[in-house]
Amino acid sequence: MSEIYVTILTFLWCLVCHQPRPTTLAPAIFNIVENSSTWTIKAACLWHLGRLYDTLSQLAEAMKAFQAAEALFLTAGNHEFIAHCVTTRADTYKCQGRFVQVKQVLEDLQGSDSWKYLSKSTKAGVWYFLDKARMHTLAVSADKLFVKSIGDGLWGLRSQIGHWQAKLYSGGDIVQVKMHLEDLLQRARTGDSKLALFVLAELAVCEDRLSDAMDILQNIVEMPKQYPYFVDRYTIFKGVVASKQGNYELARELIHKTAESALRSTDIFILRSYASARVELTAEEYDRAESYFIATIEGCDVQSELKFKTFSVRGLGEVAFAHGDFALAAHHFVQTRSLCTEMGLPPRNLYSCYPFDALPERFEGWALFLEGRSPFEMVM
Repeated sequence: MSEIYVTILTFLWCLVCHQPRPTTLAPAIFNIVENSSTWTIKAACLWHLGRLYDTLSQLAEAMKAFQAAEALFLTAGNHEFIAHCVTTRADTYKCQGRFVQVKQVLEDLQGSDSWKYLSKSTKAGVWYFLDKARMHTLAVSADKLFVKSIGDGLWGLRSQIGHWQAKLYSGGDIVQVKMHLEDLLQRARTGDSKLALFVLAELAVCEDRLSDAMDILQNIVEMPKQYPYFVDRYTIFKGVVASKQGNYELARELIHKTAESALRSTDIFILRSYASARVELTAEEYDRAESYFIATIEGCDVQSELKFKTFSVRGLGEVAFAHGDFALAAHHFVQTRSLCTEMGLPPRNLYSCYPFDALPERFEGWALFLEGRSPFEMVM
């Protein structure tokens, strides 16, 4: 019987790493009889099943699998894998823009009996993911972020990158941030170098060095052994940069390249749809922008995704504002403010950590709404 479970694990691993696609094994895995000889192996199968669901952007199913695996690892007394399940769930929440939940699950782990059994490196991983959430909510000074994980052998380098990323997001000295990131890039492995390059691309966007941003993104796309998912993500970001340069046809062409992936991945669909909405809004094609914003919101509702839903509702507000429908604009901006609260994000800092997703400053409805200025004096 154990050989069957090992075969299932191997099969799931191959699907995740080489050819992600749905499997009919899920019911059989959930129905494995639970006893002391199967707790760990069933939990491992559920863990890999969760990873497969996550790769396929089936986040609800992934969460269900990870939570079931976590409960079995707890029964088996495997505290390290309990932490892996929790940090994976936390990272999924972060990607959804659910920073309140990230803090909750990670702080609950630190307060649990399992915490004292975890290795130093696993604890460093927990602190790293917690500080990633704190960074995005701007709840803690950048100087205090990633301090606990920065000395760890596994998490140290990406924590240093995260520290300077937090400095960028909080308005730190860009020259200093750039210098340190370029130094870290020279020492980074593939995964960490991709993160460092992406932050450098964000920095270039913040400085309006759009050609440099495009070159950096292309360097990421051309990195060896890239999953198609990541190639598509950075191709979409290239489309955003092209729109910032005023080259809307190139922007549309780059985003269109990811059409096939959007059929397989809801994450790519959401990112692609929002990027398209942003391009059309910037090009003042308001009807097309509105359609893309609505499609993005529908995709977000499927994934329980808050970040791009919030961006898109704000976008609808700007479309209404551009049409002179201030009552409808106010309605969308009130909803945007409510979604910011649900995310755990200050409304005035909606885009502080998302340079690629921010709308051009000339779309000022949201800023006027937050300041209670005309035509929104009575809304606040």
